[in-house]
Amino acid sequence: MDSLVAALFTWIEHHPHLAGLGVALLCFAESLALVGFFLPGAALMFGVGALVGSGILGLWPTLAWSALGAIAGDGVSFWLGKRFHQRIRVMWPFNRYPDLIARSTDFFHRHGAKSIVFARFIGPLRPIVPAVAGMLDMPSRRFFIVNAISGIFWAPVYVIPGMVFAASLGLAAEVATRLAVMIGVVILLFLVVAWVVRALFRLFHPRALRIINQLLAWSELHPLAGKLPATLLDPEHPEARGLTLMAAILLGAILAFALLLSSISGNTVNNVDHYLLHLLQSLRTTWMDQFMVEITELGDSAVLAPLFAALLGWLMWKRRWIAAAHWCGATLFALALTQAIQWSIHLIRPNTLYAGMSAFSFPSAHSALSTVIYGFLAVLIAREVRVSLRWMIYAVFAALITAIAFSRLYLGAHWLSDAMGGLIFGLIWVTLLGIAYRRHPASTLPLSGLLLITALTTALAYSWHHNHNFTRDMQRYAHKVEYRTMALNEWWESGWRTLPSYRNDLRGWKSQPLSIQYAGDLRTLETMLVSHGWKRPVKADAINWLQWLDETIPPQKQPLLPQLHDGRTETLLLISQDYLTPRLLTLRLWDSGIRLQPNNVTLWIGNVVYLAAPPGASLHLPRVQPNFDEAFNDFAPEIATMPHRLSRATPQHGATLLIEGQLTQ
Repeated sequence: MDSLVAALFTWIEHHPHLAGLGVALLCFAESLALVGFFLPGAALMFGVGALVGSGILGLWPTLAWSALGAIAGDGVSFWLGKRFHQRIRVMWPFNRYPDLIARSTDFFHRHGAKSIVFARFIGPLRPIVPAVAGMLDMPSRRFFIVNAISGIFWAPVYVIPGMVFAASLGLAAEVATRLAVMIGVVILLFLVVAWVVRALFRLFHPRALRIINQLLAWSELHPLAGKLPATLLDPEHPEARGLTLMAAILLGAILAFALLLSSISGNTVNNVDHYLLHLLQSLRTTWMDQFMVEITELGDSAVLAPLFAALLGWLMWKRRWIAAAHWCGATLFALALTQAIQWSIHLIRPNTLYAGMSAFSFPSAHSALSTVIYGFLAVLIAREVRVSLRWMIYAVFAALITAIAFSRLYLGAHWLSDAMGGLIFGLIWVTLLGIAYRRHPASTLPLSGLLLITALTTALAYSWHHNHNFTRDMQRYAHKVEYRTMALNEWWESGWRTLPSYRNDLRGWKSQPLSIQYAGDLRTLETMLVSHGWKRPVKADAINWLQWLDETIPPQKQPLLPQLHDGRTETLLLISQDYLTPRLLTLRLWDSGIRLQPNNVTLWIGNVVYLAAPPGASLHLPRVQPNFDEAFNDFAPEIATMPHRLSRATPQHGATLLIEGQLTQ
């Protein structure tokens, strides 16, 4: 099946004049009775959308052909049901799927004509409900009206996500491959967490009562050791003594692991810590830094402390003493344990970010306290909702906790072992307290009030903290750039060869040459270029990026995205319109990290490239063209007319233009 799909997409790409018919046939087969049951419909339409996003297919013709094919497929399915009526149940291949026909029949009886619309978006029912509608004598006119409406709405719902995905891949590669990699890692992390939570919930929830009864039976046979599980699982036993003993055991285990980490160097854990740290630091970008700082602030004490206090006050006001006691026990013990271990085992952070005792890293207080506070909050909320929704509650909070822990690794605030130690301790402690809370009698909590106080407190505390401390936090967690000095004459003679030859988007990838080196004041260079017709481009924002959908807007008026070198956006971005062709000559300069002596002049490094929107693409975003030599040769004579000292060198990788400004910094 996969090979057939791949062959179909290849055929569409090489026969664009027949592409519309191919898409229509694909949608027809995907909607045909039972045939569509064996086709990966969502994946097929996602692939069609990807072809649209890549510029191989046009958006509006593809949507029209997709809707037409889907309407025709459902129409044929309806005709089959209308033609054979109840005999369809015993006809091959329908007689092999009696349960599917029965479910579809019940679905049609419950929803009537709306079932044609609903079923189109429900995989197993999509290719059979129209046939059932015909079998049950739905009026033909009514069916075709509903069928046409549903087909028109179905096409964009399935095509556009693939289009956006393909376009975003091209856009992300245009801006920064490392950014695309990190976005993929974060999305994958969230998906894995949701899958694990759902799988564990489905594994243990149906078996929980049987496991509990087996543990209680074992505790009766072992009076001495059995007291520990009985205090948690038996509603008749007080839980305080058992929780205290388990807390002591947990403290001892975490302390022993911390001592092991501090006494052994060069072990596997230590090597993994350093490898992951360097890997994540090599993938850092300015935009992802901002996102990760925003995430890590959700685990700061400025957010967690108000949440703890507000929820405790609300529980006490509602006289939910048992829930309040567990809430206090969860948070205060976690706080005491992390502080005690950090103060007793002086493991140093990867980077110096804090002073005093906060300079020590194990275990990660962000990971531990976030796991305990957000984790036990999930327990409180999940207890008050129906069983089918509980795994979703746990998944949402688990994703939040995982994101906070990952942000600490990405920002270089903790080692992997720090974050894992905090997560494991927090998870064990929340699990113990959650079992004790759920197994002992406690009054129900008003769900609306619980959600309101949680959301309101978190939003207010986070907003205040973010508004007052985001700039400071960005500076604290900023990726450290190592500056070095070089003599001006040394750079001019041969030192320029030591600078990167290509834009460092992702290590090992040579995407764009860095052909310009400029020593001087950027404002002087910009002023002279502007006097020759150069200008700053329109910056993309939350609104004007929609102009990429309008091919009539000229390139010089289209918003441009910044690019990254070593994870940093360019300091100077200027464009010059090529009026003979629809493309832009673009100059970008980054800080090289070198200061030229004796006047401490900043050395800038960058390139000139042509930008143009790919013909036929759904997003008319000007992208880098591969004709780097042409752009360089067009820029060099222009800069030669300006009062700068120039040198044009030709190393092995291509020409490099050295520019020394008249003004020094």
